[in-house]
Amino acid sequence: MKKIILFFAGVMTLMVSSCDDMLDVDGGRQVEMPEINQKTDSLFYVAGIMQAMQQAAEVYVIQNEMRGDLATTTVHSDRNLQELANFSATTTNKYDSAYVYYKVVNNCNYYLAHRDTALYDGAYNVTLDEYAAVLSYRAWAYLQLARTYGKVKFFTHPLTSLSQIENDNSPMLDIEGIVNELAPQLIQFRNSGIPYSNSISKLGDYEFIWERCCIPVNVILGELYLEVGRYSDAAKCYYEFLFRNKILAEDMRSFFYIRYTGEIVDLPNDFTPGGVSGMTWITRINNVSTTLSSVNGTSSGAITYIPMADKSLNGYTTEIPKLFGFDYYYYNSHPESEQIIDSVYLKNKQIVASDVYNLLADSADYYYQTNDPIDPQLSVLKRVGDMRARARIDVINRDNVREEILQTYITKKALPRVVLYRPSTIWLHLAEALNRMGYPDAAFAILKDGITDNMRSYQYVRDETWNMLTTEIPFCSNDGRSEQSQLFSGTGTNHNYGIHRHGCSDQYGISGDKSLYKMSVEVEKKIAELQDIFDGEQWNVSVVDRAADIQAVEAEIDAVGNDASMSDEEKTRRLKELDARLAKLNKEFNSLGKWSLQDVINAVEDIICDEYAMEFAFEGSRFADLARLARNKNGKGTGGYSGSPAGYGANFGGRWLAKKLAFKNPVKDLTVESNWYLDMK
Repeated sequence: MKKIILFFAGVMTLMVSSCDDMLDVDGGRQVEMPEINQKTDSLFYVAGIMQAMQQAAEVYVIQNEMRGDLATTTVHSDRNLQELANFSATTTNKYDSAYVYYKVVNNCNYYLAHRDTALYDGAYNVTLDEYAAVLSYRAWAYLQLARTYGKVKFFTHPLTSLSQIENDNSPMLDIEGIVNELAPQLIQFRNSGIPYSNSISKLGDYEFIWERCCIPVNVILGELYLEVGRYSDAAKCYYEFLFRNKILAEDMRSFFYIRYTGEIVDLPNDFTPGGVSGMTWITRINNVSTTLSSVNGTSSGAITYIPMADKSLNGYTTEIPKLFGFDYYYYNSHPESEQIIDSVYLKNKQIVASDVYNLLADSADYYYQTNDPIDPQLSVLKRVGDMRARARIDVINRDNVREEILQTYITKKALPRVVLYRPSTIWLHLAEALNRMGYPDAAFAILKDGITDNMRSYQYVRDETWNMLTTEIPFCSNDGRSEQSQLFSGTGTNHNYGIHRHGCSDQYGISGDKSLYKMSVEVEKKIAELQDIFDGEQWNVSVVDRAADIQAVEAEIDAVGNDASMSDEEKTRRLKELDARLAKLNKEFNSLGKWSLQDVINAVEDIICDEYAMEFAFEGSRFADLARLARNKNGKGTGGYSGSPAGYGANFGGRWLAKKLAFKNPVKDLTVESNWYLDMK
């Protein structure tokens, strides 16, 4: 208890001293009363929350990337990073900081307790959108606390004195308890807008967009539901956000080039390497738009990002770029240094891409349409690599030595920042939820084709999945088609595309039934890969002979067609029934192959995990994603498709996570869930 009291003693000070930083509202203002009933009061307190979010976002990135499988340490890494990477970190580790998250919580609690929510400008309430944004900040901070520490102290009242802290009897809650506490209030604000529309502020020499610093309520509510395995609730939140704001999975691809591996790659004569017109994937994800919608060419590359100061005089600066090998603050204070590689790109990088990340990227196939003008065909380049990794990792020559540089935090002539959510985050998290709801074909469609009306004719999309997309998650309902006809029709320029094309396809390569990128093939490959990883351990998959079922129906169709004793009317009716049954079986075969639905769900979940790696590498979400998927596999969620098949053995999720991270030689047994959490100071 003493440790908790001492900890909260550090939290109780509200952030009323942000006068000289990036979020300065009124440099001479002092807090003289608890009411927050003026616009300047409001912004002043939100500025304090935002500054707390800067510190929390930095710790969030380091905690998640160092404990994940995509980043690793070097000989230059300090003890704190090494301890996180091998799971030996104790409460003395400087990145073991629940304090930064509780700082957000306590500042939000103060605002929420004192903000006057009855302020109007005519008929418009000027406070509710901002109030909702603060609720979202608090929910995000509690989500990170639960992910990082398991059970945590939960309180929604501001702690502003030592006596309050000493007498506080707030409960210790896990993520399920936290969701049960926070979700009801967040639900009331699901239809709220995002405050500070078109408000741009300067931070030193650079601008940031207030609106993009906020977390939409439906996004954080979906994240909370996903974390506890309430997949249908999560999917509905993601749907509402994407549909209402016209957020598309856009057609953006990385430039194609072959990574040097010591071998010459023979490209086929019918392949034309090159990029795409307009913004490519790497430039699009780094873009921050003043508007949320991605329609009409206005990119929303970052839905939510946390900008850091460009220099210490302007507020909170971050060490993240330097840890990844880019000295942003030296560059920013020495503009000429762009020409001096040694001054900007550091030799003593402390965080680099792991061999696991490089192998995953290098093993990817690239799908394309041949350039034959008479008869173009869809084809594939085997194992040439995912171009998103090529975009993320730049190559420089230093002293005639080839060196790789991670570009995630190279932000020249812009503010360093941490991206929390992008459109593809929401689409891929929707895929994770739909998969666990029992619709792995809908999840795969988000990777392959994008959710559009075209799905009705795709050979791998089952009838029950199409029905779900017209009712429960109604992207393709009649109302959806009339309101957003272009967006989800699959026609025109602005419509959904498959996210896998970002790194593994030209304009046509992964789309449609003719593509060699097929669900049943990818599931087959993933199951074989998992069987190899778990070789020697319990692993039994359920084989369903759908090919035999198809042959039986085809034989019955032939028999009915040749039955002279049957009337034409009866024959027509029977053939129609059999044709529908055959079409259904073919779609099941093209999506599920020879495996049970639950085997396919587990495999598609791993396919999504790989997509997370390529799409979000080094941005700060990796360990949280791995841990959540491990809990999925252990049956953390609700519904008939929670957990892995019994044939996979006990604690499959824990074993799966331990194998993912075995190369880091962790000092703790990661098959045990309690070892996934840090000890709270």
